This record gives sequence, C-alpha cells and structure tokens, in this order.
Amino acid sequence: MNTVSKLIIALFLVASFGGSLLAQPKWKRSEPTKKADQELFRSTMTANFPTAETVKKGDFEFEISHRFEPSVNDGFDNLYGFDGPVNMRIALGYGITDHLIFTFGRSNLLDNWDFQFKYKLLQIRGKTLPSNIAIRAGVALNTAIPVGSDGEGIRGRLDGRNFQYYGQLIYNTMLFNKKLGIGIVPSYVQNSAIFTVDPEYSFTMGSYYQYYFNTLWSVWVEQNSVVTGYQGPILQGETRKSHNTVAIGFDLETGGHFFHIFVTNNEKLNPAQYLVGADRGTGEWRIGFGITRHL
Repeated sequence: MNTVSKLIIALFLVASFGGSLLAQPKWKRSEPTKKADQELFRSTMTANFPTAETVKKGDFEFEISHRFEPSVNDGFDNLYGFDGPVNMRIALGYGITDHLIFTFGRSNLLDNWDFQFKYKLLQIRGKTLPSNIAIRAGVALNTAIPVGSDGEGIRGRLDGRNFQYYGQLIYNTMLFNKKLGIGIVPSYVQNSAIFTVDPEYSFTMGSYYQYYFNTLWSVWVEQNSVVTGYQGPILQGETRKSHNTVAIGFDLETGGHFFHIFVTNNEKLNPAQYLVGADRGTGEWRIGFGITRHL
C-alpha cells in the first residue's frame, strides 16, 4: 500500500471517529420542576374575610360590595331590607407576585380609604390537612370629618387620629376531599374608633366554614368575635355597644366572577371598621352582596 493510500485511509478514520463524537448527545443538568401553588379556597375572599389565596402575578382583581342599612325585620314597608340606603365598598387589587397582592379600596362609611397587602407565607401539602397560611395588613384613612359649630372640620382630614392600622393572620385548610373549607383569622385593629378621647384597639377572632357542592355553588357561614379591647360604635355621637358579627350565605362562581349573597348583622365593609363589631344583634339581619372579578 503506497503512502497516498495510507493517508486517505487515515483521514477517513479520523473523520468517522470525529463525526461519532459530535453525534453523541450532550449531558445537561435537568431544571428542578416547580410545584404548582396549592389552592384550597376557590376565591381570594369570603364576603368579609380574606382567604390565603392570591391572584397570579400581573393579574387584577376588582371588588364591589353592598350592605343594605334597613333590617330584614322591617318587613314589607322596607321591602324586607332592600328599600333603603346602602354602605358600599369598591376596590382594586394587583398581583405583584404569585404570592403577593396589593389592594386599594374605599367605603362610603366615613369615606374610609384603605390600602392593604396580602402575602401567602406557607403551603403545607398533604392529604389529611392541606393548609395555607397568609398575612394581611393595611392602613385606613377616614376623610369624612364632621363639621363643628364654627363651620369648620373638627380636625384636618390628614390628622393622625383619622388613621387606622390593622393586621390579620390567615389559616386555611380543607376536609372531605376538598369539599369543606375552614378558615381561622385572628385580627388586630389599632385606633378602632377615631372619635374616642383616647386611642382604642380591638383584638378579634374570626372564622369561616364553606362547603362546595361543585365548581358553581357553595354555602358558608362566618363569624367574628371581639376577644379583647374596644367594642363600641365607630360614628360620632353613638353610644350603643357593638355586637359580634355573623353572616350566612351562598356563593355563585361563573366566568371568573364570584358572587357572595348573604344576610348579616354588620353593615360595615372595610376591615378597620368591620372588625370592630356589628351595630345590631344577630336577630336583626341586613342583606348583603359582593362581586369579585379576576382580570
């Protein structure tokens, strides 16, 4: 075999060996699979309390809620609670991350402006007691300040006594194959009533229980009891004691909307006001409803 032939064979072997090396698959470290968020309750809120759920990053949530002032007990002359003025809340939330949502809202009761955040802290997975834990905190400003005898407001709208602060710890779990949801919400309000001589506080224990028949219908009951602190009126000139809050109703979920329809003894809506207590006893029911929409 001459030199040229040997050179050709050598080049062929090198090319074949190099090609086989290039054809080998390259090893790459696999990325860890991110677990999907554990969603227990189907909505971010009940009628009056937060759940531990949040919206996705970049999503909005719009809320509008009403509490009718007349009592159902007023009968036909007041159309069983529908014929009268209402307290109303309107709010818009935005998902900063999948676990953090900021919400800005307003109630027409004392023109209470409310800025709050909710953060999902912990997800405990399991078949027996899957649990989610979150916190919610906020600051409220009341701007409907009464006018004194001299025609001027009794104090400026941005006076420190018009601000309220609150914090809530939210625990959620599910039973019976995710049919029965349970929520426990201890809450604290600082400056519970803006017209008292000295600043007051309220510490309450809230809870709710929601049973899902299917993806469309559910029924629920919730309550909020003042454990310690202020339990009186929030409006100037009122003297009656407030009561523990109870609400009973049902939810309808359709097309990204959540409808809360219920009766309650509490006509307040924004957290800094609602948590202080109900203005009526449990025998005097008011009609309420709320709608949230994910955008």
